[in-house]
Amino acid sequence: MVVRPSFSNPDHHSAIGQKPFCPMALHRIFIMRYQTSRHQTGPHGVSRAIRRLRHTRRLSPWDATDEDLQFMATLTERLGAPPVSNMMRYCGPEARHLDQLGESLGDWRRVLEALARCYPDLPRSGQQASDGTTLDSAPERIVWETLVQLVPDELELCCHPLLEEGRYLRSDFGLCAPGEETPLVCIEVMGMLGSDRICRADVEEASLDRLAKKQDWFSQPGRPLLRVIWLDMMAHPDWLEAICTAAIEAAVAQKACGRKKFTEVKERMPGRNFRQQKRGSRPASRWRARE
Repeated sequence: MVVRPSFSNPDHHSAIGQKPFCPMALHRIFIMRYQTSRHQTGPHGVSRAIRRLRHTRRLSPWDATDEDLQFMATLTERLGAPPVSNMMRYCGPEARHLDQLGESLGDWRRVLEALARCYPDLPRSGQQASDGTTLDSAPERIVWETLVQLVPDELELCCHPLLEEGRYLRSDFGLCAPGEETPLVCIEVMGMLGSDRICRADVEEASLDRLAKKQDWFSQPGRPLLRVIWLDMMAHPDWLEAICTAAIEAAVAQKACGRKKFTEVKERMPGRNFRQQKRGSRPASRWRARE
């Protein structure tokens, strides 16, 4: 029931500015507000306008912009996997805002979620590579995706090869000859630090200490070659591809050098043919060159 105002006192004035009071205007405003709320109210008593306001995405300084998502999409397509937050500090001024968002795990998670919504065809974040291999970290996955595309048929790419029997010493990746367990070249992925070795946390210093111990082991004679891939190299796909290509070329050279040494040893062995004929069906010598 609508209560109509009384018009018995037309000379009544308002207190503000002493302007004449208009009861009919007040009545019209009341009717308009009543009709608006009646027609826009849903089943739960909340207007559709309010519901639209609640569902509207509010862009804040802690949300990725369209330019940020486009930059992330381009980098993800080149790397074969979404980049990690620490890489943004090495991506130049275009990733300055993303570097700020990467300081918070929650903000960076929203960036990855927005990237998946806007570009559903791109690879998703995670530790599983496109070929089904499960890696220990996202930086390892990035390097693995690049290596898989470059490794030739004459080499095998192994994950976490054991370097020494009786000791838990492993490398991240190894480039091996087919059928061999000992890598020709080992690859260490430094997923927390750049090649400048600037540490921002204790865990980064600990990773440098582990790398130093491995470098001491690899420096001994007869050990495989070691190549280190830093975080700033992953931030630039061309640089990462060049480093991986150099590691593969070194492994191919090591394989050729080893085959040449084995051939020289065979030729210098006196009476080798005579001993083989005398032994008859005995298995071939272990010094036989690998096919």
